[in-house]
Amino acid sequence: MAHRASYGNVPNINLVMKRILHVALLPLLVASIACSETHAQPTPKPSGKPAAGADISAAVGLNEIKLEMAETRFKLSKSTKAINDLVNALEEYLNTNCMGKLLQNLSYAGNPTDPNCIARMNQILEINSTNPVGICVRDGISAQSCIDAYQKQKVTPVYSGTTAADVDPALKVGISAALNERIEKVEETLNEVNKKYQAATEPEEKRTLINDAATLYDQALSMACKISAVSLTPVESSSEQSESSEITQARERLLQIPPAIRRDYQIDMERKAIEEMNTFSTTEQRKRELKELLKVINDPTGVSVAQLANLERTRLILERCAMLLDVAGQIVPNLPAVTCYREGWQTPQCIVALKKWRLLKQQEQAVAKGTPATKVGTPSMISTF
Repeated sequence: MAHRASYGNVPNINLVMKRILHVALLPLLVASIACSETHAQPTPKPSGKPAAGADISAAVGLNEIKLEMAETRFKLSKSTKAINDLVNALEEYLNTNCMGKLLQNLSYAGNPTDPNCIARMNQILEINSTNPVGICVRDGISAQSCIDAYQKQKVTPVYSGTTAADVDPALKVGISAALNERIEKVEETLNEVNKKYQAATEPEEKRTLINDAATLYDQALSMACKISAVSLTPVESSSEQSESSEITQARERLLQIPPAIRRDYQIDMERKAIEEMNTFSTTEQRKRELKELLKVINDPTGVSVAQLANLERTRLILERCAMLLDVAGQIVPNLPAVTCYREGWQTPQCIVALKKWRLLKQQEQAVAKGTPATKVGTPSMISTF
């Protein structure tokens, strides 16, 4: 079972630090709520987003290597960890290569035409039929199916010192000491900004300082939230989703036969299943059952239907990332990085946040030019697309 951290495990020292930071920045919180509809946010720089042609090639190459390694491990083992590793690799590949210029254009219509993207999309949906990345690549970022798929996602922090065997090693190690030092320096600067804000008297100066805080939080989050992963945890399957006894018996029978002589038995079982499938009286439901049976006959070591049924999706983030997201979300609620680092960058929630930020910036520019600006409300998950 995939490890899921609990908020109840937060060390007391972290709670104390969090409360101190919250109290110290309370004046900024009050002010940002008052003018959240007028101040512009800094342009976010998505973590992992290629910036140049050479970087794109490097990212694509790395994604393909990671995917090949995950597929090799999956062939050797159909454990929950192997499934998680493959799904994470497939999601990274699809998000990097198959969503067009989503983060620049803030739109993606779906219906991919690239053969590799179609193959990887089908692969991930075969493993995890409710996978939001596969659904969004297929249907588009504005599709209701895409929105619904991501709304089922949970977000959970992984705390330092965890010993769970099936947690991604990168999450166990966390960010480097050098990055932690850089985050601490940014937090020191945030405290200075807060002091200046408390001493400021002019509205424009206060607005500028709030924008400075947004920029600093954007920097801190880009470092603290650098590492994340997706965990799929099997939950109790209903009888309708459980593997049929016919398939279970076929798998067990074939696995008892040595691989060297197994093929003759597979050919005989395949022949019988195909003959029944081609019989005129065979119902459509029975044909679907026989197709599943043929999959098992062809690969009895493959993942079972029971393993893939009712997989609960959790996005795992680092402890420090979770704490910063909590505070930044209160101080600068319109900062896109807050939503995007929490939910993921190629998600409907992130695109809504980025669109709202873009509208706020346009409004600020209009005010600066002395032209009337339309008040920006809170976009819904559907109307903004």
